[in-house]
Amino acid sequence: MTFPAAMGQAQRPTGPLLGIVIATVIFFVAQLAALPAGMPSEGAGLTFVQQAVLTGSFGVGAILLLLWVRFKERRPIRSLGFAAPGAGAKILRGALIGLVMISAVALITVASGQGTLGAPNWSALLPALVLLVGFTIQGSTEELFARGYLVQAVSWKWGLLAAFVVQTVWFTLLHGANGGITVVPVLNLVLVAVFLGFWSLAEEGLWGVCAFHAVWNWGQGNLWGAHVSNMDVETSVLSFRPTPGAGDLISGGSFGFEGSLVSSLMLALGTVVAVVMVRRRRRAATADQG
Repeated sequence: MTFPAAMGQAQRPTGPLLGIVIATVIFFVAQLAALPAGMPSEGAGLTFVQQAVLTGSFGVGAILLLLWVRFKERRPIRSLGFAAPGAGAKILRGALIGLVMISAVALITVASGQGTLGAPNWSALLPALVLLVGFTIQGSTEELFARGYLVQAVSWKWGLLAAFVVQTVWFTLLHGANGGITVVPVLNLVLVAVFLGFWSLAEEGLWGVCAFHAVWNWGQGNLWGAHVSNMDVETSVLSFRPTPGAGDLISGGSFGFEGSLVSSLMLALGTVVAVVMVRRRRRAATADQG
């Protein structure tokens, strides 16, 4: 059984409509766990504690969804895309690709004259690495919901194409309330959803995309020091800032790297590679059957 078809393992499977409702309700109810962190006052950045609580609180949603899968649907947790074989290599590869891609966005922007980098703040390295744990929880939870559970709940009855459309729309709307969002950030959200969707198909699971998502998100603010969804962060190793007078389409402006066409280019290239890998996998599977 393929990864997207894993709902077929459930003794009491969840259909597409209920699956969408359950995923949405659990996700947003779980966000209440982040309320104690509060939001930064106008002009202030997210503190270490605020980032830690905001990212770590995503784990509440993950736990609730896993309980639903295990005890309502009565299927193994690993069926969501967490089969053990090759997990370590997939995690390492995903993290490395995430680091390379977000670093390429930063360095291309600086090389084009649209951004500058301040001196490194090495005292922030350890706190930043601690926050990577929170981003691992946050990124993995979003993958669990979108590329894992929703794809499986929808494709079971409506097919894989419908599942891809649903997870892309759901993921994009999930981030649609971010402050200062414009056309380019929306484009990049769609590209992320499609890119990681094909990647999960190529690997038949979520290990790689979870690692990528964690490092990609963490790298924007805590490594490179860029704004993240129109918010500044106080804990960053480097300090990226758009050059005065730089165009927002290249620098990302106050929204950050995900408001940049450089990110669009990187994500589009990643999508092409992921599609090629899916096609190769399917050709190999067809050859084996023949």
